[in-house]
Amino acid sequence: MADFHLLRPWWLLALIPLLAVLVAAARTRGGAGRWRALVDPELFEALLVPGHGATRRWPLALVALGGVLLVLALSGPTWQRAPQPLLDGGVSRVLLLDLSPSMGAADLAPSRLARARFELLDLLRGQRDGAVALIAFGAAPFLVSPLTTDARTIAAQVPLLEPGLLPVEGARRTDLALAEAGDLLDRAGARHGEVVLLTDALDGPAAALAAARALRAAGHRLSVLALGRPGGAPLPLAEGGLATDAEGAVRLAPFTPEALRSLARVGGGRYLEARADGRDTERLLALGDPSPGEHEQLVARWRDQGPWLLLALLPLAALAFRRGWLLLVVVLVWPAPPAHADGWDWLWWRPDQQGARALAAGDAAGAAEHFRDPAWRATALQRAGDPAAALEALAGVPGVEAEYNRGNALARLGRLDEAAAAYRRVLETDPDHADARHNLELVETARAQTPPEDAGEPGDDDDTGDDGSTDGERSGDPSDEAPGAPGDEPPASRPDDSPSTRDDGVGDDPESESESESESESESGAEDGGTGRGAETEAAGAREAADADLGDERARALDAQLRRVPDDPGGLLRERFLLQHLRREGRLP
Repeated sequence: MADFHLLRPWWLLALIPLLAVLVAAARTRGGAGRWRALVDPELFEALLVPGHGATRRWPLALVALGGVLLVLALSGPTWQRAPQPLLDGGVSRVLLLDLSPSMGAADLAPSRLARARFELLDLLRGQRDGAVALIAFGAAPFLVSPLTTDARTIAAQVPLLEPGLLPVEGARRTDLALAEAGDLLDRAGARHGEVVLLTDALDGPAAALAAARALRAAGHRLSVLALGRPGGAPLPLAEGGLATDAEGAVRLAPFTPEALRSLARVGGGRYLEARADGRDTERLLALGDPSPGEHEQLVARWRDQGPWLLLALLPLAALAFRRGWLLLVVVLVWPAPPAHADGWDWLWWRPDQQGARALAAGDAAGAAEHFRDPAWRATALQRAGDPAAALEALAGVPGVEAEYNRGNALARLGRLDEAAAAYRRVLETDPDHADARHNLELVETARAQTPPEDAGEPGDDDDTGDDGSTDGERSGDPSDEAPGAPGDEPPASRPDDSPSTRDDGVGDDPESESESESESESESGAEDGGTGRGAETEAAGAREAADADLGDERARALDAQLRRVPDDPGGLLRERFLLQHLRREGRLP
């Protein structure tokens, strides 16, 4: 017991308010103390139950004992040490990917760069403990991701890495990339870090060797994963073709295994050449795993004996249940039901903010239900694939952007004339609106490629309005021309398509009309060799099939035109690298 002390001695200060409460309770002398001030002293003794004051002292003593035990338990009495394992956070690893043009050589199938991406993904999948970072370099290093324990976030960016993302050109600077990796580890406080270099050659061996020595002096280790084959391969150009020298001979992508082996030896790590079976990355990951002595340390810590004092409170708690004193404590410590934040979003975010969060999460339909702003609601509906509802939400909304979104909805609905008119109104207000001009060109191209509809068929004049569109809203919509569309009748069943009118003026009398129809049927049957109405129905079915094929072709042409949007998955990385380059040159703060 010579080592007895308190781990949390400041809890002893709680004895002061406990003492104050006990003193105040003792002065009241139970319930009788409150009546003493109200009853005359001559009558007070006669009104008291004999022995009432003495029976009220033991609960106060129990409360005092329980309070002292609780305070002592919270203060953490201890007198023994217990060894406990202390695990470190694992190894911190920085991956360096060479994005020089020579990495496009195809001596490793499908290319050196593609194989390097596969190796990176294997290293990221094998990262168990610790943090990992990724740096891409060429003529300068560029940070893809700082040290993080979320390797999946880095893995999602690996397929986008290519030489065209780098904002500067020139000879590869492996030394700058190694220095950047060392600074990254030092800023993170990593005492023993791992640096893995994925490259095919060294352009400046002396500077790279000096940077490797600096890494090793700082306690970090450098390993090299070489990508290439002896003899190299033709050097491809970014714009296509192969690079040639001044004499017209094809240049070969360099591969310097001896220089890379020397770099790994100076850096204190391993030199490995890329393999298809994954054993190279396994060896690199095994090299980075710390030994059991480094990974686990036994630390002697004081064992807290306070919880044992809480056992002495159990008998006192049992006595307290007799008078119901612990009812309030039970209510306070009873676990609350699990809270769900989804039902309380209205307390923290406005409906438009809830819609913005749902739209960012990819739930466009749910975002449309939350949005109150019509422009944002139309955007959500458009993304949810409901351009008709988006067009309805934009009704009456002024402004250039609303008109532009209205044109997009009309184009999605196939109403190309109205969409073109909306884009023109946008350009009249804002001639520099590049998106509206681009979409107008697409719509005009789609209109020019859409074949004109067949006209002049009998009975069509009755279904066509003044603007030449059926039902006022169906012009230009390829889907409305296909048989079986909602609200349309098949052409063969329309009254105007059947030859019911006669040239002899007869037809007002139903009987004569039926007789004439029977005569015409018999005549047509005689002329067609007995086919009669069957030939006419077959012709109508052929026309329906042709119209359906034409409608599908128009729909495909329109969809192809509207989806011709430039796709640049690596654009974010390109902008990030450019910002790093500008800050490095002092052109940005």
